[in-house]
Amino acid sequence: MTLRWSPLAAGLVWSLATATPLCAQGDTTKHVLKPGWWLIPGTTTRMTIGGYVKADLIHDLKPIGSPNYFDVSKIPTDGSTGTSTHLQAMETRIFLDVRRDSRFGEVRGFVEGDFFGSGNSFRLRHAIVQVGERWLVGQYWSTFMDELIIPATLDFEKPAAYAFARHAQFRYTHPLGDRLQLAVAVEEPSRNVDTPSPGTLSNPLPDLVARLKHTGTRGHLLVAGFVGNVAFAPDSGAVQQMTTSGVNLSGGLQVGEKDMLTAQVIYGPGIARYRFGTFGAPDANAIIQPITGLAATLGYQRHWSSEWTSFLVLNAGTDDPQAGQPGSDMDFATYGAVNLLWHFTPYAYAGVEYLHGLRRDINGDEGTADRIMVSVRMNIN
Repeated sequence: MTLRWSPLAAGLVWSLATATPLCAQGDTTKHVLKPGWWLIPGTTTRMTIGGYVKADLIHDLKPIGSPNYFDVSKIPTDGSTGTSTHLQAMETRIFLDVRRDSRFGEVRGFVEGDFFGSGNSFRLRHAIVQVGERWLVGQYWSTFMDELIIPATLDFEKPAAYAFARHAQFRYTHPLGDRLQLAVAVEEPSRNVDTPSPGTLSNPLPDLVARLKHTGTRGHLLVAGFVGNVAFAPDSGAVQQMTTSGVNLSGGLQVGEKDMLTAQVIYGPGIARYRFGTFGAPDANAIIQPITGLAATLGYQRHWSSEWTSFLVLNAGTDDPQAGQPGSDMDFATYGAVNLLWHFTPYAYAGVEYLHGLRRDINGDEGTADRIMVSVRMNIN
């Protein structure tokens, strides 16, 4: 196979080869950057490339319809049995971070992707422009979620009933003193709603999201809320409107020198919208209504030594189903994981993790799944 260099790739390699590391030259801006950053020749633009390489060996003790990640909504409830083993490296990710000063503060461009696209193709995770500490535009973690407490599992999926989403958005953050921040955003809406008849779903307006975060000396507390709207135009009949909303209360508390306790509770009519689940369905009168959900997550990260760490997470969520939902829809779910990681160098680790999940449907059918994972990861830069 013959490799061909595009002009862009050749230019990038040349820039990295001739760039001066900031740690060697000395940063003349007000931002002190870590080793591993470069100045693009002839400019004041700083850049770095990073990410990590991760490989997983996955063994399922019971059937589950998601071999690459532990999605409890894919657990069969028909009594299926069987085991399977799978190896993959799709979580491997790469990012490019570029920064430059302006009269409005530091301007940052950040792009990140992994290989969870179809056929192991590259998939966009984040793509943002950030101006100073206040403005953010692009695709990033939703303002509704708490990205500081994302569970440190080897599993890519994370808990089932948990606020975990990336959205295109326009966000503004305003400081309210030294420890308090208010952020408001308009975000890409969703219409993952079951309908009573053929027709068209639409989102007349973006989601409106706000959050308030307090940061202390040993942790933080966050409260967030959202409001969304979905319209359904049946092929015959009047247009229906559905309003969704939800709240998120979460935080993290440092325990001892390095350990961390994290918690989250989410609730609201349509809260599954922030987990890519079905969040609306017809009621007894064939009118679309939001599905109200409640979920809680508790996590603990333990540092046994400088080389050994563990993470434990427990999660449960339940829905109040609508009359028009089929009995096979999921009504209750749990997710649990515990791992042990050996950080054999400062930039790499090997670990093992056990996961257990339960799915129960509206009609009472339920199933469980158990998984063992072995992973190796090496950070880039």
